[in-house]
Amino acid sequence: MMILAALTMVGGCSKDDDGSSEPTWNNSTFTPSEKPTWVVDWHSDAVQPDWQDPDATKYECCMNMRLRLVDDMAPYSTEDDRLAVFINGECRGVSYRSKMANGKVFFLLHINGDSKEAGNKMELRYYCDGLHHMSITTAISPFVPNNVDDIFQSDFSIVSGSQKYPVATLLSVMMPQEMPFTATSGDMLAVFVGDECRGIGYQGGDLYEGWRVTVYGPQVGETGQIRYYSAEKGGVYTILKTFTLSGNLQQENIWF
Repeated sequence: MMILAALTMVGGCSKDDDGSSEPTWNNSTFTPSEKPTWVVDWHSDAVQPDWQDPDATKYECCMNMRLRLVDDMAPYSTEDDRLAVFINGECRGVSYRSKMANGKVFFLLHINGDSKEAGNKMELRYYCDGLHHMSITTAISPFVPNNVDDIFQSDFSIVSGSQKYPVATLLSVMMPQEMPFTATSGDMLAVFVGDECRGIGYQGGDLYEGWRVTVYGPQVGETGQIRYYSAEKGGVYTILKTFTLSGNLQQENIWF
């Protein structure tokens, strides 16, 4: 009886003239649409920082690090970008944007320190001028004195440590067995807070299995809502059910 009741809540049935039952879709609204260009807006109002290189004579050793900006963020990079590294709250090196022969954006950091700081965590602070956006995150590598012959290399993104959206909710969205369309690789799923896109989904394997979305926000407790674009139907389904973003890993089941 409980299973039947649950199915009734998910969607009702209507009968055609021949007596056959067809599912009805009461848990979403549909709007015809071209394929959306959903993106998270990372524009902010951060002011360009006045970071200064330290006096190298005060330190006994150094470390070199080359960091490449992820491709998705490269179009927002300008010559006024700044990347700085901090150890124990002190600025130990400032870098400006450079470009590789293939057009990739990177920053070469010369980091000053003392041998007793070997293994200490380093904090990266990146100012993206094109977005007026600041991000602060911990470097993958700790401080390694005098790594002249082995320059540490890594990719980085403004998404990690974003000062605009410091909270990330890792959302798993499970799809129902019955849907008003056939899922295709051209479908899209996004999570909105109000009318603002906060996360773009990617399919977790089987088209019917589910989606994974990282939802970004300024704080926990915001109300999220899912929108689904069906390439087959040529429109967007807005799921009526809403949910609270926890800032942690969570799962949501949706119905159409």
